[in-house]
Amino acid sequence: MYKVFQYSFYPVAIFGLLGILFTLVPRVPDVYLLWVPVVILAPAILMIAILERFVPYRKDWNESRNDFGTDLIRTLVLLPFANKLCEFLLPFALYVPLSWIAQKMPGGLIESHFNIYWSFLFTLLFCEFCFYWLHKITHEWPSLWRLHEIHHAAERVYWANSGRFHFFDAVLGSIAYLLPLIVLGTSVKLAMIILVFAGVTGFLEHVNINFKAGYLNYIFNSAELHRWHHSEKEKESNNNFGRVLIIWDIAFGTFFWPNEREVKIAGVEGTKDPKGFLTQFLFPFRKK
Repeated sequence: MYKVFQYSFYPVAIFGLLGILFTLVPRVPDVYLLWVPVVILAPAILMIAILERFVPYRKDWNESRNDFGTDLIRTLVLLPFANKLCEFLLPFALYVPLSWIAQKMPGGLIESHFNIYWSFLFTLLFCEFCFYWLHKITHEWPSLWRLHEIHHAAERVYWANSGRFHFFDAVLGSIAYLLPLIVLGTSVKLAMIILVFAGVTGFLEHVNINFKAGYLNYIFNSAELHRWHHSEKEKESNNNFGRVLIIWDIAFGTFFWPNEREVKIAGVEGTKDPKGFLTQFLFPFRKK
């Protein structure tokens, strides 16, 4: 029975989520779309938190390290705020090109040519392409790494630190995903499907649940892959940069999946995890 759970959890979660989104979102009036993330994320988080207790990947990652409160604030308050701020400001920054796109392609650059399923696929691939390169750059440019290191300084990987980012790092990540949606003229409903899907898979790539994604690891950036991105060893963590998909990592040679062994230590070698919220904001990281 345990094996059945291990191999069925991820495909059921991923394809079940897609089924719910494609069934629910097109039928919800635009005025109520803001409630969709709440309706989907709330039960998903509850289920994940329970499963982490009963079927953990690492039991010691369930032990509090005085980080839960800060992680919770960043994941459930700061990250959503950064996303909404970008959603509000980006259209103003892009008013001229957006006006041109609206005139030339009233139905959007992709949606005017394809149905919602193909539009979802092509748009997601483009968003992931942009996010992949931004994420990779944050690991390579010292000034950006100083901010992004907050995410990697966590000494365990579990659901609540999926949104553990410095505010400005969260803003950059939001821009990398929202900018393609805006430039492509994506409809509100398709954008909602993509953003909620990315949000839930963001939790799923951090969960401390002992599941096996199997061949889906060659499509999605599951927790099996993303844990290696949090390895203390730099040669292991500088891989698997995708947010939802792992396809661009495969294409550009940063795919890493040594499935014969487990992640030993999470964090950043030589640095100390700054626990407090203000400490993390004012002093992005400190040497051990």
